[in-house]
Amino acid sequence: MVKNILMSKWLRYLFSAVLLFIAFKQVNVLSLISEIISVPWWSLPALLIYFSSVMFLGGWRWAILVLDKVKFRDVLLFTKATYQGTFYGLFFPTPMAGDLIKWTSLLKSYPDVSKIKLAGTVLIDRVIGFSALCVIGFIALISGKILGYNFPNYLILLFGLINFGLIIFYTLVFLIDFESIIKRFKKLDKFAEIVGLLRKANKLDLLFVFGICVLSEPLWMGTTYLIALIFGLDLRILDVLIFMPIIALILVLPISIAGFGARETLFVYFFSQLGLPADSILAVSTFNGIVGIFSALIGGVLTFF
Repeated sequence: MVKNILMSKWLRYLFSAVLLFIAFKQVNVLSLISEIISVPWWSLPALLIYFSSVMFLGGWRWAILVLDKVKFRDVLLFTKATYQGTFYGLFFPTPMAGDLIKWTSLLKSYPDVSKIKLAGTVLIDRVIGFSALCVIGFIALISGKILGYNFPNYLILLFGLINFGLIIFYTLVFLIDFESIIKRFKKLDKFAEIVGLLRKANKLDLLFVFGICVLSEPLWMGTTYLIALIFGLDLRILDVLIFMPIIALILVLPISIAGFGARETLFVYFFSQLGLPADSILAVSTFNGIVGIFSALIGGVLTFF
């Protein structure tokens, strides 16, 4: 009963609404809207073009996991499917949930590739991407602490435990027959499936995909820096690289609808520590969300045409 309540879509809608109210109650919403509307017309298309490089890397790393030999056309098709995944993600509690069905758009293009492999590689790609984000987030926290940024100590402990758990996980996966052990527990069937897929995957491909993830994450964070420049916010690229991995990792949690509310609250919480005004921070966060929505809508256009 409690689990059903916590996983309820309506609870997440409510949570998003509450977080949005908390974030925006401290600013003049009409002035904020006016500031967003007044940005140069070219800002949105320019940012979408920039963001397409992140989507391209996402399609490339997925194609590596599926195909033995990856051609440029393959990367384009997998990038298209990645865009479609972001479109589906608009209707789920977390943007990453769209990954669960994005592989279906590749069935006609790759009839010789099994459904199990297409769906399974999505899971592998997500696990590796999450692992890379955890490592980057922990490095950001440690670096930020050394450089004098203000982080709660529990975040360092939490991220340290997550990374330690990842080390144990990969050790168990590749050094012992962990899959057969956890298969004995019916509730861990999905977990056993992921473990089995990782064990069967080419190890060099996994390392290469991890490297692409490490490259694409800073590129994705660069969107926030570029938006800050557009709004004239005195935000350094170092500030973005320190705070955004932590924000991104928290947004992975399915606590709101497509990250709305949670993203704005986290932006204000972290970036206000730099002495930046809340209204400017929310303008950057809101425009960041707008860029994400329009990028997802590109996936919708590709879906219908």
